[in-house]
Amino acid sequence: MTAATPWLSLLFPMYRVEPWVGACIASLKPQLDEGVELVFVDDASPDNSAALVEQALPQARVIRLPSNQGVSAARNRLLQEARGDHLWFIDPDDLVEPGVIPRLKALLQRHDPDLLTCDFRAFDDGPSTASTKPRHRHIASFDGPSGIVMDDVDLRLRGFFVHGQFHPWSKVVRRSCWPADLRFPEGRVFEDMALFPRLALHTARHLHVAEVWIAYRQRQGSLLSALDVKRLDDWTLSLDGYAAELPPLGDDARFEIAHFCARTLLRAKRRRLQLGGEALAGLKTDAERFDRSSPLTRRELTAAYFRRGRWLRGLQWWLNA
Repeated sequence: MTAATPWLSLLFPMYRVEPWVGACIASLKPQLDEGVELVFVDDASPDNSAALVEQALPQARVIRLPSNQGVSAARNRLLQEARGDHLWFIDPDDLVEPGVIPRLKALLQRHDPDLLTCDFRAFDDGPSTASTKPRHRHIASFDGPSGIVMDDVDLRLRGFFVHGQFHPWSKVVRRSCWPADLRFPEGRVFEDMALFPRLALHTARHLHVAEVWIAYRQRQGSLLSALDVKRLDDWTLSLDGYAAELPPLGDDARFEIAHFCARTLLRAKRRRLQLGGEALAGLKTDAERFDRSSPLTRRELTAAYFRRGRWLRGLQWWLNA
């Protein structure tokens, strides 16, 4: 870290967040120092989000896109604009917990990781009667050791795929580790699922902090409950070809990646059967994408379920894959 280079770039893709961006800014402002760069990309939002940011954070750079291009394009522009040694994408409708930025700085200075991951909490957007879901106080983003630097790719990939939490805002990445040709796929959803498992192959020094650093706002409606044909295609496309990109891995890592791919395939199949009609045409493509995503074949995964004593899961997979 040098005086001329920010030690951290906080990167915000912004679209229709006027009701919430003020709370996000308020959670951040007491924690900032001169080495933190703030960059917002306004994705042609029709509200006053950009003006609110400029008023509340005069030190921030606000970049306005001429037309709405989607969150992936906004994040890719943020990657292009970022100058900091480390990058952290934060959604401007979420909150940063108190004391997190100084804590992050101390950990980066002490451990010098390529990738730092944190946990988060979720809260409902609206009155308590708006949802029957429980309010989660602590959601883990990684299954593995906390507070130590890990350089074992098996531990890293296994730990990520156990929980499948590939959100950008639970990961702080060294900018120099981000490959120039690895970008968020534009025009698609599940863009984080397409990118972060691949980015994890380029971040050798990983530090997980099992602390809640982000409060994730659960706004009404979810991506999974609104899956149409286009979104289903994006979902199963996200890890297409991943198996060929993987280095040699141990049994546990291979199993967890395959299990994650299998859950995606079965959930996508269930949704296609619910939709019927043109959605059914994608069943064969989804299965082919599983074969290119999973490091285990369908038969190998069935055997792995039974070997691990997961009989019901193995039977479900054998009957439905």
